Amino acid sequence: MDWRAIDERLLRGLYDLDLPSFLTEGLTHVATKGGLWLLACLALLVFGRGLTRRTGAALAVGLLVHVALVEGALKHVVARQRPFAALGLTLRDSLVDPATYSFPSGHSTASFLGAWILGARFPRWRVPLLVLAGLVAASRVQLGAHYPSDVLVGGVVGILLGMVLVRALRIAPDTPPSNASA
Repeated sequence: MDWRAIDERLLRGLYDLDLPSFLTEGLTHVATKGGLWLLACLALLVFGRGLTRRTGAALAVGLLVHVALVEGALKHVVARQRPFAALGLTLRDSLVDPATYSFPSGHSTASFLGAWILGARFPRWRVPLLVLAGLVAASRVQLGAHYPSDVLVGGVVGILLGMVLVRALRIAPDTPPSNASA
C-alpha cells in the first residue's frame, strides 16, 4: 500500500467519525486567520515585558514566516487539491475557500508553532497547548479540508520554525545567553 492510499484511508477514518459540527468547527476556528495564536501574540507584545514580550515577538515573526512560507509559497508550489474536492466529500468548514490548496495545513503550522513557542516560555502549558494544536490538526481532517499528511507536515513545519525562533530569541527560561562567558 502506498502512502497516498494510507493517507486516504486515515482521512476517511477520521472524516467518517460522527462528531458534532460545533466541536470540530470550533476547534478549527481557534486557528483560523491566526486566531488564538495571533491574540496571544498581541497580548504578549502589548502587556508583556522582557522575556514575555520577546515571546510575543517570536510568535509574531513565526506567524509572518508561516504566512509567507506555507500560505504564500509551499501551498502554491505543491498545489494539492483539497480532499473534499478530490474525493467527492462534503466540505464541513464554511470558511474554507474551495479554490485554495491543501498541502501543507496552515492551521496545523500556526497551531504547532504557537504551541511550541508559548510552551517554551510557559512550560506548564506546553502539553495542553500541544494537545490543542493536535486537536486543531485533527479537526482539519475531520472537516474534509486536509489529508492527514497535510496536517502532519504542517505540524512539523510549525514545530521546526518554533524551535528555531525559541533558540534564536532565547525564549525558554532556561536558555543560556549565546555569548555567555564565565
